[in-house]
Amino acid sequence: MIEARTALNATNPAPTRPTQKEAMQHLTGLLWYQMLSTLNETGMDASTLGQGGSDFQSMFLWNLAQNDFGKYDARLLQAAQRQIGGQALQTPAPAASTASVLAAMGVPAPVNETPLAPPPQPTPGSEQELDQATNFAKSIWPQITAAAQALGVPAVAVLAQTALETGWGAAAPGHNLFGIKAGPGQAGSLRATHEMQNGVAVAQDAAFRDYADPTASVSDYVGLIQSNYQSATGQGSVAGFAQALQAGGYATDDQYAEKIMKIAQSPLMSAVLQSVGASSSNSGAQP
Repeated sequence: MIEARTALNATNPAPTRPTQKEAMQHLTGLLWYQMLSTLNETGMDASTLGQGGSDFQSMFLWNLAQNDFGKYDARLLQAAQRQIGGQALQTPAPAASTASVLAAMGVPAPVNETPLAPPPQPTPGSEQELDQATNFAKSIWPQITAAAQALGVPAVAVLAQTALETGWGAAAPGHNLFGIKAGPGQAGSLRATHEMQNGVAVAQDAAFRDYADPTASVSDYVGLIQSNYQSATGQGSVAGFAQALQAGGYATDDQYAEKIMKIAQSPLMSAVLQSVGASSSNSGAQP
């Protein structure tokens, strides 16, 4: 694990702090930008540029302030450097906030401070998770909606349950989408699982059903709910459906219903529903 972490750091080195000169150049750009923005308030209206015109103007003024007005910055940089007590312009310095440095220069700070460091980027894992979830949902969405209609429950509730049982399709051996165990005489495979015993998750092996395809899994699931968990049928909300399953003993996890509801109400689920052409409202995603 240590070797892996070292290799990762070598591939993605930590960002270097800006020098005092770089920081001051950025701040002078901010000053020019404020001046140009103020002058522009009485100039061309942003709406004349069409949709997004104000954003275009802001980007144009920022580029102008940072580049074209840079030729006037030399004496301003020297004065600012003396104000904050700097010596060597190339000495790396801790990144000061715009507000604190402008205060030292005797200039009012802007209301919304522009950070010197770039904003954090989304982790690749979140994109991979979205791809996994959307691909999985698209592959079974017709079966999910048919099952929901047969049971009289929101489609998003059924989708959330299979997302919980399979990790959005990442772990569904034997096309078993709902964690259904194999009974006597039923085709199944022995797999590792966890069961809650006295509030503690205990690792054990259990036989789970194997299916020819996801359609067979969903069909068996519908029959199981209709015969063994009738109180869950006809529930008009995710919460009602999930709580009925838990009360009926579908799973030993005492947080089973809560987990289904959290998945159903998550931003990831919203994105998935959009990908399959369903909204939260028409898929029945009520709390």
